[in-house]
Amino acid sequence: MHWFDYANNYTGLNIYPEVLADQCFPGGGDVNDMNQWKVLFNFSATANQVMIDNYSNAYSGVKRCNDAIKYMYEYWEPATEQELANRENYKSQVLALRVFFYNQLWHWWGNIAYYTEELTGDFIAPQYTADEVYDAMIADLESVIAANNLPEKCTGSDLGRVSKHFVYMLYTEIVMYQNDENRKPTALRYMEEIINSGLYDLMPNFADIWEVSGEWCQESIWEINYSDYQATRNWSWGGTAGGTVVPCMILPRGYNKADHIHDDTGWGFCTVRKSTYDSYDAADTRRDVSIWEPGEGNYNAGFQDTGYFVAKYAGRIGGNSSQLADAILNYNNNLRLYRFSEALLYAAELGSANAQQYLDRVRQRAGLSSVPATRDNIIRERAWEFLGEGKRYWDLIRTGLAKDYLVEDTEIPDGRKGHYTDNKKYIPFPQSEIDKCQGHLKQNSEYFM
Repeated sequence: MHWFDYANNYTGLNIYPEVLADQCFPGGGDVNDMNQWKVLFNFSATANQVMIDNYSNAYSGVKRCNDAIKYMYEYWEPATEQELANRENYKSQVLALRVFFYNQLWHWWGNIAYYTEELTGDFIAPQYTADEVYDAMIADLESVIAANNLPEKCTGSDLGRVSKHFVYMLYTEIVMYQNDENRKPTALRYMEEIINSGLYDLMPNFADIWEVSGEWCQESIWEINYSDYQATRNWSWGGTAGGTVVPCMILPRGYNKADHIHDDTGWGFCTVRKSTYDSYDAADTRRDVSIWEPGEGNYNAGFQDTGYFVAKYAGRIGGNSSQLADAILNYNNNLRLYRFSEALLYAAELGSANAQQYLDRVRQRAGLSSVPATRDNIIRERAWEFLGEGKRYWDLIRTGLAKDYLVEDTEIPDGRKGHYTDNKKYIPFPQSEIDKCQGHLKQNSEYFM
């Protein structure tokens, strides 16, 4: 789970898609800094420019899930009823996590190599169409839900393990991305089950979510745990467990700690557009929690500088003070992957009879008045609610709005130079993977048309 933000490269589950959407720019030191992001941002990537790391990280997760299932059934004979129940619980967790990893691959590449047992021989798995991958993922999640081996919500030392409500959120995310009309009523039922469970609520103060004390708060459905405590992530191997590099990536370059809150380790990525800042209602309490304006003269302007930065995960002074290795890789910010507000907005978008009430709850917490619960208003609300959380890019694609919003722009001189078309939905496979698969993996060649 930790590997996506940094394991030889940077493909954070929130930042990587965020810099490709319409609310932020890739940023960085110069035009060549993380060029792999920038060519995708401009819809001009070649197969030799696509990062291998999120691809290999996700398949590493798949491989470990397949191993876990194999070993727990071939080498473990439960001796008690409790051990048998434990094994079934572990199987459900593993199946859900395998879908989680395949979901990353499916979102980016669609027509991926898919396998559920250890590979042998040439270690080449068959390639499936995106629709076939969807069917396989949904079948696994439906089997997990039917088995009913998971708690609705994890607590205590189990925080971060797979829960039933994590599975519900993952199911709904996948169904919504596929636009599967037949399963949308089921997704709505799952969202309303979460809403009516009494296990979650919106945090009264939006800012409190992003503090260390806000990790696994009443709003959190699922997070990826990061900690600086004796963390040993290092430049030699970013795959060890520990903290996260995202807070460093999104801090401004050369910041002088003028506010005595934010650290001075930044690389200046994921700069927020001024138009994004201006899109918020001035009364919206989320704006200044989500977006940080460090002030001219307090930092060194990098590429695509706008004066605005993502605040939710920005590194804090002392946020990595307990680490034991490379400090900038080991900030203590958990990744909030699914929040209660998303369950509310998904249910509203899915046509709940309570859609207006659900949208109003999110807006009222932000200090805003009611607007009609139309799809356009709900998608717009998601943009304000989830800035910096990696949701917007996928929202634009799944709703068909990408071609209207991911276009050439003149907001800054170094803005986007290309525009989204439907053939850009799936990015090219890395050429190195095409070569290794000896003709068994076919390129997403439509991207280049």
